[in-house]
Amino acid sequence: MIKIALYVSNHGFGHASRISALAEELCNIGVFCHIIYMRNPFLFGNLNPTLSKMHQRALDTGVKHGQNLCSDLIATKQAILDLLSRRNDLIATELKFIREEKIDLIISDAPYLVSDIAAYASIPVYCVTNFEWHFIYSDLFAKDLSMKPVTNLIWALYKRMDACFRLPLSNESSVGAFSQTRACGLLARRKASYTKLRKNQGWDSKTRILLVMFGGEGAMEIDYEALCKGFNGIVISTSEGVKAKNHYRVNMEDDFLDLLYNADIVLCKPGYSTLAEAMQFGKFILYCPRKNYPEETALIEGMENYPNRLELRSLKMNPRQWKALFASLNPVHINDKQWDNKNSEIAGKILAEFLPGSQEKLLSVFDLGTNNLNYTLYNLSRNTIIHKSHVITGMGRGYKGNTINSYRISMAKKALRSILDIDAALETEKVMIATGISRIAENAKVIKDWVEHNYSINYQLITAKQEINYVYHAAKKWGSGEEAIAIDIGGASTEVVYLDRYRKEQGTSLALGLLTLLNSCGEDINMAKLLIGNQLNKLLITHAQAIVGVGLTYSYLAAVVFGNANPDPDIFDGAVIPKSKLQTIASDLDKGITEPYLPYLSEKNYLPILRLNILFNISLLDKFGLSEIIVCSDGISVGYAKARFRQKTQKGR
Repeated sequence: MIKIALYVSNHGFGHASRISALAEELCNIGVFCHIIYMRNPFLFGNLNPTLSKMHQRALDTGVKHGQNLCSDLIATKQAILDLLSRRNDLIATELKFIREEKIDLIISDAPYLVSDIAAYASIPVYCVTNFEWHFIYSDLFAKDLSMKPVTNLIWALYKRMDACFRLPLSNESSVGAFSQTRACGLLARRKASYTKLRKNQGWDSKTRILLVMFGGEGAMEIDYEALCKGFNGIVISTSEGVKAKNHYRVNMEDDFLDLLYNADIVLCKPGYSTLAEAMQFGKFILYCPRKNYPEETALIEGMENYPNRLELRSLKMNPRQWKALFASLNPVHINDKQWDNKNSEIAGKILAEFLPGSQEKLLSVFDLGTNNLNYTLYNLSRNTIIHKSHVITGMGRGYKGNTINSYRISMAKKALRSILDIDAALETEKVMIATGISRIAENAKVIKDWVEHNYSINYQLITAKQEINYVYHAAKKWGSGEEAIAIDIGGASTEVVYLDRYRKEQGTSLALGLLTLLNSCGEDINMAKLLIGNQLNKLLITHAQAIVGVGLTYSYLAAVVFGNANPDPDIFDGAVIPKSKLQTIASDLDKGITEPYLPYLSEKNYLPILRLNILFNISLLDKFGLSEIIVCSDGISVGYAKARFRQKTQKGR
């Protein structure tokens, strides 16, 4: 599992909102994200809590603002000097954190001290931004010669960073301190669905909405009574005490992305995240530049090709002036893909930069099972795993009549996109191996055609014999010279394989998995015992000194057995699950005692599957007269990669 530390500038909400968008994409592909940010963490509520962690620490100060968002140079200078006076202590604290958490990569937006941390930790550091603080401070303190050594230091720290992923609404000067820049599209928060605000509030569907948003710094002098009188519709803001009937007050912590999606017009200061989020929806933007703030130049220059915009020189207008202004606006429908959301593409570009160069052969393997997609990013040149993750597709749930229902197919596509969209940016050979339900469902070809058409992935519907071979390669490290067997319990089938190297392709594929068992028996334990017993009697393997449980089924089971919800499945690799513990959990579940186990389930509705999983494994242990199962966290996606490496080395001899 790749682990990334993302350091966010302690300046307004914009840096946090776009890092939140980036971290969400990284979590989608199974990267663990540590967010280092000092302010209220509500902007990160969209992140998967099992793949992210917040740390309340500040590593920069940004710019201090006063009334009407004017830069407070005295307060800003003092804050910078105070920060740098603690430089050694800050770096020591963060370096300890980086090492303890085994961080692979640092991303900055855009604290400069992280350059030191990355250098001491010997890991790469990238910046994701539309400006850097050297650009800002050099302008703000141009007349203050005492700040020249400070800005020079900041420039040098940025210069040492490995790359800058340059966002739109920037120019060459605003990111001038970086040696290497990579152009990117819009990085902005987005959601799968949005609230219908007009319907929820009982407003007419044609009601126009004006959203006033000025971020998290300072305050603006606006006569809201005049503004509301001049606007024919609803005015939304965080301002208190507005008496106008068409004013709708919200809190700073409310979902502004939902509000923005529903708005027709946005009134704001030029700020990257507000502009980017509005642009991705094609909204009309009224902006009033801040005084004495150099980022404005880059932001306004970056908006030149965006048609739905108008600059306001002042916010001090009477109702008649506001009314005339709104009457003059002429919004247009925007089809230019330049303003589309590019979150997945940016996350992919960052990971592509992090991966080994083109001199090494990389492989993306997608194991499409009945209930999950397992993803492995593998270095074939070095025979090493770079990253593993999975998403739940639920493709085989409720499977009846030899077809996957259309709802499950659509949900599976949605789940697959979360990984496939990011992996698409990686320069790897891409292979999808399909098993389980894909072998038996008459309409499984729908997924095959969709994957091949949209992602140019080599889709292989593998046979039971091939799957047995991949199970062997995944688990053989746990064979230890004993007469061991490996078992991979899937959703629609189960593979039981000899780990003896002389019989590596020998094994049995049973036409029974946990989802098919659930679909056939529901929660009828006696019927499930009968079906499991009938299948185990078909095994040609009659003796084993050890059992190795392969893949996600056993990582899920280990999480419950050991009471550990850590999302990294490799922490259970080699762990031993005792039969006695399985019996205890089974007894508790039969008695309705579930609370001790709920925090460690992969899904809230996983309890029936868990009970069947435990029953299956107790039956297996009884058959071979054994008392424990060794966990192998590698599944057949890793097994496929290892088999490919073996073929490669054999050809090279």
